[in-house]
Amino acid sequence: MHKLKKKVDEQVRISFEEDEARGACLATYSEAVHKDVQARIAAGYDIVSPLPGLYARGDFWRGLTPEQQAIAKMRGLATRHPDWIFRGTSAAVLLGLSVSHRLLDVIEVASPHGTKSRRAGGVRTRHADVDEEPCAFARGLPVTPVLRTVFDCCRELPFRDAVAITDSALRLGLVNKDQLVAYANDKRRCRGVAAAHHIAGFADGRSGSGGESMARAAMWELGFVAPELQTEFADPMSGWRYFADFCWRTEEGRVIVGEFDGGEKYVDPQMSGGRSVAGVMRAERLRESRLTALVDAVVRFSPAMVADSAEFARLLDTFGVPRDHRPLINVADAAPFYDEVPLSAYGIM
Repeated sequence: MHKLKKKVDEQVRISFEEDEARGACLATYSEAVHKDVQARIAAGYDIVSPLPGLYARGDFWRGLTPEQQAIAKMRGLATRHPDWIFRGTSAAVLLGLSVSHRLLDVIEVASPHGTKSRRAGGVRTRHADVDEEPCAFARGLPVTPVLRTVFDCCRELPFRDAVAITDSALRLGLVNKDQLVAYANDKRRCRGVAAAHHIAGFADGRSGSGGESMARAAMWELGFVAPELQTEFADPMSGWRYFADFCWRTEEGRVIVGEFDGGEKYVDPQMSGGRSVAGVMRAERLRESRLTALVDAVVRFSPAMVADSAEFARLLDTFGVPRDHRPLINVADAAPFYDEVPLSAYGIM
């Protein structure tokens, strides 16, 4: 028995290493392995279990981004269920789309026609036309085709989340607006198709990040005029070109620029260009000072400001951003829409 245990223990160690190398959780494949992992946990080993039957060593797991953790869970599940097809937000993550962190806890799996939706053990199954549309593959895992994935997200998710995903699909060139509209027309009997049509019309691939998409969707929900995106301005001294995230031109002739500050530019080397935090901040101050010379106002906002609808509305009103329709949400009753935008939303994938 002692020799068998030692052999199993070595198998578990090797399995952890192999699965970590491919960015996956360990899926216990036998009763002996399951017992050995449980014994390790009881003995104080640093092992986490993100889903029933899936395990990861603590250091490995904590070193992953939320997107990587979701993918690791899907890779582990695929080991146990090779016939599963991932859908919705799970498929969107695998396709590299901008999915909010708070939507990553539940893994979405496609179910055949006629199967009831259900949720158990951190996995939700919902219907998708898996019998009619051949599955695609992303990061080596089977997923619903990109059009179906975006369509499902549009009709099932809150407006801001759906816009972020759809904008990123357009930005990456995976779909275009005509394809989205045509697909929604073909699925006109599906629940939520009206929302999918609305988002297909509203989405814009020029949105520079998931955070910018969420902010633009929030502006629309709050009744503000849809802004121009990536408006170009020339530095009056150097001639360098600056592109503002958002721009409004009022009837009175005022020009207002909006800048989304996600924070990653200060700490991520791919966004900072290798500059120090102080260097990035100096460049930002210079950029803003030059923009201020060209426009009437520059309003900056963070993800936390966007998340608090009442605060965000007050901020935009204070700077004179125009409105052209009634708010789509009751700001007084709206709970803060707290959200963390994934690094993939900033083009870091």
